[in-house]
Amino acid sequence: LFNGNIQGQFRRLSYPNGKHSIVKSNDDPGEPLFLTPYIEQGKIEEARRLSSVELPPFKRQSFSGYLTVNKEFNSNMFFWFFPAQNDNINAPVLLWLQGGPGETSLYGLFNEHGPIQINTDESLSERSITWNSLYNLLYIDNPVGTGYSFTSNDQGYARSEDDVARDLYSALTQFFQIYTDYVSNSFYITGESYAGKYVPSIGYKIHIENQNPQVKVKINLVGLAMGNGWIDPYRQYVYGPLLYQIGLIDSEQLFYVNLQSDLVRYAISQKRFSDASKISDSLFYGDLNNTSYLTNVTGLRAYYNYLQTDVTPNMNNYIKFITNVDRRRQIHVGNLTFHDDDQVAINLGNDIFQSIPSQQLTILFDNYKILIYNGLLDIICAESLTLNWISDLQWSHSNEYKNAIRQIWKVNSTDDQIAGYIKIVNKFMLASIRNAGHRVPIGQPRAMFDLLKRFIELTFIN
Repeated sequence: LFNGNIQGQFRRLSYPNGKHSIVKSNDDPGEPLFLTPYIEQGKIEEARRLSSVELPPFKRQSFSGYLTVNKEFNSNMFFWFFPAQNDNINAPVLLWLQGGPGETSLYGLFNEHGPIQINTDESLSERSITWNSLYNLLYIDNPVGTGYSFTSNDQGYARSEDDVARDLYSALTQFFQIYTDYVSNSFYITGESYAGKYVPSIGYKIHIENQNPQVKVKINLVGLAMGNGWIDPYRQYVYGPLLYQIGLIDSEQLFYVNLQSDLVRYAISQKRFSDASKISDSLFYGDLNNTSYLTNVTGLRAYYNYLQTDVTPNMNNYIKFITNVDRRRQIHVGNLTFHDDDQVAINLGNDIFQSIPSQQLTILFDNYKILIYNGLLDIICAESLTLNWISDLQWSHSNEYKNAIRQIWKVNSTDDQIAGYIKIVNKFMLASIRNAGHRVPIGQPRAMFDLLKRFIELTFIN
């Protein structure tokens, strides 16, 4: 499927590709901490103690390490867990999954909503608006082969969403066996972009496993939140009208974009996913031929915010920080490789243009709280494209959804600025965020945090 750096519909626009591993021989990065053997030996207290992270000047406790999800292939997933800053023992646990495929969840930690951030001088400081102020945050590098997660065998890479969910479920059940204080807390799965596939996939996996009375760990799944998610490529790949209406293409160019979009959708319908990727690449990114139609006619090189020409700079400072020898020792990864190359995307090549089964989405919508949110300046996973699959989804409140009133939303009622718009049906919330693109927590952190609180606490606007 892939030649050169082609990654199908998505580029990991946040940082340059590569591997970051080797430290100088006279440096001491410590040893990687594999926690699974401690679980198997019943040494839970020792596992908790060893996984504690000291990260001056950040004074709050956190935990990190590796969980083995496949012994045959030596597949291990890296996690970093931050207990809620308000010390609420009943605070929900939020799992955050980045997109890509193959983008480290540490991007979300350092650039979007985690308790710490990297300054321009590479120093560490606390983030003023962090989800961690109210909630327990769990960041996992997902799938295997992403960030600090790794496998020793090519067969350890995920090739489908079933594979992704299988490995992630194994990691989660082990996590809750170590940090037992949180197993009964409400559990939410959150993510953005390509995690629009990961979130429902692991959500459905948890739903099925929880039906088994013999399950080792019953995860208290309560809700799922997906931001600018790539969920149903067939219904979302309708870019022509959007690009035309925001003025990026004219009527002649619209004809061509519509034609190419129809070809992509036809290839998807015929399960020719490789063809769909190639057609889409020539339309959007040009990884195969170093040029794309839309770059040629619009001049844009990124499609995460149509007000920007290129990728937001200086978003990759955290990579140098977390691959520093001292940081490696502090977060228990030793001299293991930090991956941000294409292997995860290559192995998930046939997954990129497959949709999450509607039956799975229906079960999730019928049984859990669901938040779907979109930054209105995004192109690649624009709101109008998201609405295509939501409108077609059949679930117990789908008729009510079609008649629901969209409401104006402000963070505070006295605010001059409108944060966005919300539509609420039963336990489903659909939110549109103004002045934000593909990554809402970066563009509008205050509004995003307010939205998250309303969703979790069920404090909806009138």
